Amino acid sequence: MSIAHQRWIVGSLGLLLASSLALGQGTKPASPAKPATTSKSATSKGQSADAKASTPAASEPKRTQVFILPLDGMVGVGLRHEEMEELEKVADGFGPGQVFIMRINSNGGLVIEGDKISESLLRIKQKHRLVGWIEKAISGGAFTALHADEIYFMPEAALGSITMLSGQTEVAAVREDWKARVAEACAIGGRDPKIGPAMVHSAVELSYEKDPKTGKVTFYDDYKHTYKLSDSRENLDFSAATAEHSGFSEGTAANESELFKALGVDDESRFEVNDAGKKIAAKWQKAIKGAHDEVPLLIQKRDIEGTSGGGIAFLQARIRNTQKIIDWFKKAKPAMIYELGVSERAIEGLEEEIKEMRRQIKEMQSQQGAPR
Repeated sequence: MSIAHQRWIVGSLGLLLASSLALGQGTKPASPAKPATTSKSATSKGQSADAKASTPAASEPKRTQVFILPLDGMVGVGLRHEEMEELEKVADGFGPGQVFIMRINSNGGLVIEGDKISESLLRIKQKHRLVGWIEKAISGGAFTALHADEIYFMPEAALGSITMLSGQTEVAAVREDWKARVAEACAIGGRDPKIGPAMVHSAVELSYEKDPKTGKVTFYDDYKHTYKLSDSRENLDFSAATAEHSGFSEGTAANESELFKALGVDDESRFEVNDAGKKIAAKWQKAIKGAHDEVPLLIQKRDIEGTSGGGIAFLQARIRNTQKIIDWFKKAKPAMIYELGVSERAIEGLEEEIKEMRRQIKEMQSQQGAPR
């Protein structure tokens, strides 16, 4: 499976927005014409909505906090280092040794985000127990997961196929660099570096042997041994079964209860489930959804609302809707750029358009007030 790890997105919304910029600039307006979870085995005590840390009362025994950070969507948009760092601050408030679980569901995305994610996770894992829980981790999602010291799969999960595309063409020089980087990420997470290149380049083969007595696994960069993972035709993808059998993952967990038990954090007297990570993720996903829901409508309303009043009424309505688009850009910039196709240059054009429309309003008001 080959998923674009770097995208050049030309959205139809961006084209529509660009074409509508001509209206209102130097011309007066025309006259009117959306994983189910089971109940937690540990007590859930949530953080406040803005995910500020709260420390246990002095009379209470200090319990290790268990955080789940859902990371859904395109790398660089739904899956970002910003949310990781926000939860990091919350976890740090409880001291080192907290449990930081990344629930990953991503087909990959922006290469440039990979460096920022790596930097954040390397810092986090120096202080806390970093776990990857995989629903789908393809390309950049897989690269993110490899930083975890422990990886668990959901039963139907997949992880792998780390590809770097420019348009539809894989760049050989970039690919070779990423083979080395992914091998390093495997080593950082305590996994055999031979695994990484097979995820990045289809020509790299991978098989392994497993000692029937000790369970020790030995990987080989060929397709000749007993257990075959990747031939020369496709990039390596792990399923839940192959990941667990090969020792790439620590196991399989269908829900939070199973995961907590597998991690050994289901003892309520010692561990406390903290929902700060879920709140942080939900807040950002709400912003992304808001941009997707509102911006296309605002683009349409720019050309429609206020037309019945004509003149000043039309310009005032257009200014309001244009400003709302700019505000959404500030609130959900990655989604606006990479998923809705609204560029920074387009936003600069909208800001200039607002200035021009305000000038036109003043001119029209002046003409209306002039003696006849």
